Amino acid sequence: MKKIYIMKNIIGAAIVIIILLWAFLKNMLIGKLMILPFLVCAISILGGNIAILIKKEKIAKVFNLIFKVSIFLYILGILSYTVYYAFVHRSYSLIIIVLIFVILGLLTLKNSRK
Repeated sequence: MKKIYIMKNIIGAAIVIIILLWAFLKNMLIGKLMILPFLVCAISILGGNIAILIKKEKIAKVFNLIFKVSIFLYILGILSYTVYYAFVHRSYSLIIIVLIFVILGLLTLKNSRK
């Protein structure tokens, strides 16, 4: 049963990678920067599931770490841009919301290291 679930994840990740690669190659620089974290996440999911399938747990953990780092960097980028936007447009209430998400992100990062 577990192998069927892993194969389903591998097929789904492969389809997502193909779509993201197509979109990545068709877009300009800004579009590529927006697609890149999702492409890295999809590749790490694919690699991690293949590693689990061939019983290489250490390699699967490396792919899991790559997934976590890419998501964290993407969220950090979005929050950084939001802070920049808030200061430029003098929307200081938005900074309070961003700080809440920064705190939640740091707590999530702290808990994921256990």
